Amino acid sequence: MNGLQVEGLVAGYGDLTVLRGVSFTAGRGELLVLAGPNGAGKTTLLSTVIGRLTPSAGSILLDGQELVGLPIHRRTRLGVGLVPEGRGLFPGLTVWENLRVAARAARLSRSEARAGIERAVNAFPVVGERLKQKVRTLSGGEQQMVAIGRALLTDPGVLLLDEPSMGLAPIVWSRVLETCRRLADEGRVVVVVEQRVLEALETADRCAVLQQGRVVRDVAAEQGAIAIPELAGTYFSGEAAS
Repeated sequence: MNGLQVEGLVAGYGDLTVLRGVSFTAGRGELLVLAGPNGAGKTTLLSTVIGRLTPSAGSILLDGQELVGLPIHRRTRLGVGLVPEGRGLFPGLTVWENLRVAARAARLSRSEARAGIERAVNAFPVVGERLKQKVRTLSGGEQQMVAIGRALLTDPGVLLLDEPSMGLAPIVWSRVLETCRRLADEGRVVVVVEQRVLEALETADRCAVLQQGRVVRDVAAEQGAIAIPELAGTYFSGEAAS
C-alpha cells in the first residue's frame, strides 16, 4: 500500500501501556483526523510513528517499508514529518535559524535545505516575510505556520500534526486547514490530531476515533461529523487511558 499503514501497535511509557493494538491506514492524498478524549493515546501514537517511542509490538509501514526500529532522522529522511503540540520552536532564534536547525537535524545538504525553505515559503508566504524575526515576536498563527513550514523541509510523504489549532483564531485555523487539504491533494498523507474535530472534518476525508488506546471508530468524514456529536458522551468523556 502507498501511504501509512499502522498494524497492531502497542506502546507506552515503562509499565504503562497506552496504545493497545492500534491499527489504521491512510493512503496518499488522504487527510485523516484522529479524534478522541484527552489521554486516549493520540499524541503517543504520533510519537511512536515518528520514532520518539519504541513500540513493544506492531508494525508501522510507509509505502510498504517498515519504520519500527529506525531512528527519528532516518524516518524523517524517508518522509515522515511531525508538527508537535506546542510547535516546538526556539523562541529566541529567528525564523531562518529555526529552519536551519531543523535542516541540520534532518541531515539535509545545503541544496536540500534551500529547496525545503523554498517549499515552506511557498506554503506560507508569511514565513518568507518573517525570516529575520525572532519567533517570540510572531503571533500564534505565524508560529504555527513556521512549525508546519519546518516540517515541510524534507518534503514529507506523511505529515503528522498534533493539535495544530491550539491558540489560533478561527480565521487562522481555517487557513491552516486549507493548507493541510492542499498538502494532502499534492499526494501526501496528512494526519491531524485535533480537539476541534467538527471544524477539521470539513476538509478531511476520514476520521478515526481513539478511546483508551484503541481505534473504536473509523469512518468517512461526513459520517464522523454526524457520529461524533452523538458519541460525545461515550468517546469524549469518562476515564482516560493516559
